Amino acid sequence: MMKTFINGSIDTINLSKSKGLMSTQMAIKDILKVYKVDKFVNRDLSYNRLPSLLKYFEKSDSEIGIYLPALVFSFRGNPVEVYDSKKEQLVLDESYKMVVLDGQHRIKALEKYIEKINDEVQKVKFLKNSLTVQIYFGLSAEDERKLFTDINSNAKRVSMSLITQYDSRDITNLLIQEVYKTTPTLKIVEIELNKSKVIRPNNTAFSTGVRLKTFINLLLFGKKTLAKREEQVLISQYDEIVSYLNKFFAIFFGVLPQTPGDVTKYVLGHEPIQNAIATYLHESIMIYSPSEGIAWLDQWEEEVEQLDVVDWNVKNGDWNKWAITVNPVKGSYKGFLETVSPEVKSYIGEKIG
Repeated sequence: MMKTFINGSIDTINLSKSKGLMSTQMAIKDILKVYKVDKFVNRDLSYNRLPSLLKYFEKSDSEIGIYLPALVFSFRGNPVEVYDSKKEQLVLDESYKMVVLDGQHRIKALEKYIEKINDEVQKVKFLKNSLTVQIYFGLSAEDERKLFTDINSNAKRVSMSLITQYDSRDITNLLIQEVYKTTPTLKIVEIELNKSKVIRPNNTAFSTGVRLKTFINLLLFGKKTLAKREEQVLISQYDEIVSYLNKFFAIFFGVLPQTPGDVTKYVLGHEPIQNAIATYLHESIMIYSPSEGIAWLDQWEEEVEQLDVVDWNVKNGDWNKWAITVNPVKGSYKGFLETVSPEVKSYIGEKIG
């Protein structure tokens, strides 16, 4: 009997003795072996969502690649029977299935995409790709239904008691955590998730988690703080927004200097400049309507790539009219007041034309 091996530690949720969570990576081929859709938990499949996912999977061999949010499963039964605590490994045979709580459309689309691959070598290669998964243990039937509803509901805000691993956060905080985990470029430029402030000039991280949240809010909605209606949009379009942001940041940081947070070389590490960029891009590539939701222009990638024409170097004299001298004792560098963001946004627009 074929067995599936899933590596990862099982952590408790809210110090519960009966509920746990494993966050790990699984190959697509293994996911397809062990998943199960329970109609008592999941809604009926919306087949009209599959074509767009299939089209997206076709970009898997591109230079940028594709990025998917974590799949969420519930393991029913006693994990002690199949979990090797020494190896930190879940060992499943064909009799064990994990119920999908979030991701059934992605999984069904993956199956259909694999059916379309005629080249066996390419098919095997695709099946070896790994996806992030979260596996919950010890959930009751009511827990499963509630978590599924919370993740997918368009009618109310998500309950964060389980999905954020231990504490309660709003939907934008969940979005930040997931985008950070699934976007390699954010780790390269560095985001200080556990700090409230980046101390310049020695710290070259691009931003903090709070500033990244502001940047994303401005990019998607053109405002720093979201109202209930915008949060509802994030909930209803969560998967596609995460996937979009994965690709956005790959392209965005691909056209910026290698260490954009180094304020001794570039102006990009300053929040007013980042906010100006986000606002400019919101107006250039985003489409938002409270009734229709959020979308982006078909050729949005080309607009983001145009940021390459702006000289972000601190030696560019254009920045002097907005710059102030910061930290003259420990090493002075150019800083910017928050009020200059609208003017910098206009400057970016003029340079790009």
